[in-house]
Amino acid sequence: MSRSKIWKYYDKLDRNSALCQLCEKVIKTCGNTSNLMKHMKTHPQVDLFDDETVVVRGIYKRRDQDDHKRRLRKVLPFKEESSDFHSELLFKAAKDAGDIIEMEAQGLTKTTLEDHISVQSVGYAWVTPEAAISGTETVSAEDIIEYEPKEETEEPDRNAIHQDVTVPEANNLKEESPLPNLRSFHQDMAFFICRDRQPLQVLQGEGFQHLMKVLCPTYKPPSVTDLEAIIGRESELQRSKLRHQLNKTSTLSLSCSMHTNSAGQSWLELVAHFQEGRQRISRTLSVQSLPDPLTSSQVVERLERVCQRFDILKSKITCVTTRSCSLLEEAVSLFLGAEHHVLCFADQLEALLEAVLLRPEIRGLCEKVRRYVEATLEAGVHKLQLDNIKRPFSSYEMLEMYLKHSAIHLEESLPLSPAETDLCQQLLDVLRPLTSSMRELSRTEYPAASTALPIAHTLINELKQEKSAEHKVIQELRLFMVQHMVNNFEEMEANLHVSMATLLDPRFRNIPFQSGALVAKYMTQLYDWMQAHVDSGEAIVGEDPVAQDNFDIWAAYKSFSHEKQRLINGTNGPDADDEIATYFCASISTLQADPCRIWQELAAAHPFLHSVAQRYLHIPATAESPSRLFTAEGAAVTEKYASLLEKNMENVLFMADVPTKDWNL
Repeated sequence: MSRSKIWKYYDKLDRNSALCQLCEKVIKTCGNTSNLMKHMKTHPQVDLFDDETVVVRGIYKRRDQDDHKRRLRKVLPFKEESSDFHSELLFKAAKDAGDIIEMEAQGLTKTTLEDHISVQSVGYAWVTPEAAISGTETVSAEDIIEYEPKEETEEPDRNAIHQDVTVPEANNLKEESPLPNLRSFHQDMAFFICRDRQPLQVLQGEGFQHLMKVLCPTYKPPSVTDLEAIIGRESELQRSKLRHQLNKTSTLSLSCSMHTNSAGQSWLELVAHFQEGRQRISRTLSVQSLPDPLTSSQVVERLERVCQRFDILKSKITCVTTRSCSLLEEAVSLFLGAEHHVLCFADQLEALLEAVLLRPEIRGLCEKVRRYVEATLEAGVHKLQLDNIKRPFSSYEMLEMYLKHSAIHLEESLPLSPAETDLCQQLLDVLRPLTSSMRELSRTEYPAASTALPIAHTLINELKQEKSAEHKVIQELRLFMVQHMVNNFEEMEANLHVSMATLLDPRFRNIPFQSGALVAKYMTQLYDWMQAHVDSGEAIVGEDPVAQDNFDIWAAYKSFSHEKQRLINGTNGPDADDEIATYFCASISTLQADPCRIWQELAAAHPFLHSVAQRYLHIPATAESPSRLFTAEGAAVTEKYASLLEKNMENVLFMADVPTKDWNL
């Protein structure tokens, strides 16, 4: 039996122990080489399969430094302070220096260099490149220096001319740091493009290509055409998944918004909103360019085409939320009927704020502050914020930051007089409930319609609170805002979908309503629906928590506890079988709770109302994300959409809001 190669690194002491030649540790052998192999892994610089490596007690005699440098440069020039290099770079350096002829004359090829030009680290010793190149050279006794090995320090000498470095072969590199396959990298690249809504041409940018070379030199990004094909295939897969999701839902709502950029290009965005379990989901269905001129019938054609693509039946659509636009309102009337239209609540608040800021007295204040802010920013003082004229909310923020700035820098020459500053402060005070409502809506991508009436009701109450020593202009503004909000509130309260969403939200129920007659009307509507359901004889399909595969002890407790509570309330409370009355007589749930989760608790006691609530709680209060509507960043997103549509990148916009988990990254 041949002797194991591992023994060339050890001295056998006895039958059960051996001395490591590299670190002089005594290792137990137990009659085999398992422990020896295991210990050798603590020396990663050692290649057990390299037959040309010779180890003799670990330390080789250092040759004359100048002689070493001179002889090494004959083979390959390199910077003496460089200690971390790869054979590929060495070969290239030699070729650039013109020494390849001498190398070839010695019979050295690129492969030979990769195999032999390296610095072998063995304990505290180093092997010269000459010894590494001449694989047949042996170590003589006079080259060995015998001395006790010194203790290793925690940090090696970083200033040494030569450092112990092992250059692994290409195969070892792959094993030690495996790279993801190209398919995975391409998928990550597609995710980056879609999630950040970037044009595909970003791959051709010099800065992006440099970044890729630095982060992963071995990765070659796909071409624009290839990446477009990858996104196209992924979008079809995700459309199929979304179609399957929508087929499983019994009801959904849509939000439709129309945009026009500075160049006059228009497009239509259609988003579906539905409930899946305890979660409200909003997914973009389509972003498509619009012709010019545009008619309502053309909008209807596009709505119907999208519904056919996702197999959405009109009977499933509860309503469509749009901004205040006669063209879209007419299109919804033709598509579903006027009674299925819901106005965007965020658009109403923005229109009110814009009307306030357009008043001559207020517009004059904004102009003075705007000129001052522009001059300050040009001077390099970035303590203020300039507004975006197309975004009224940014003007409020500009005035707010200016007042904070003026209160600190009293010595500066400020644009507003003390009287104007006081007027500006009173203006912000009266606008604060309105802007707070806008910020609250912006907390979620698509706020629920059930929050519109509570916010509007509270806003009206706050605006009615007059303050002493109020400027006449502010008093007029307050009355104007109250009247505007009351008119909007009456319109929202009369909308069946918004009102039902509020009534069936356990956090609000019938509290935010002003008209008792309308509440009675909606209560009657609920009783009629329940009676029609009873007459039909159809059973309410619900989840039986006890019959699930994974038994939930608390679900079982909830099942019998609701029945016990019903029996207790049967003698003292309203009719136990009248789930509508018991629902509205119960206490209001906490505002921080999720209505969908609350209904999971109420479903057992109110099964019919639970089924009705699922038709209304997914309705959005806004036709688009409030942050896009209110902020300057939203304006930038709008321009980015226009840029992508110009390049026919509808698939990128569809994939932009696909959940990360669905990308399978």
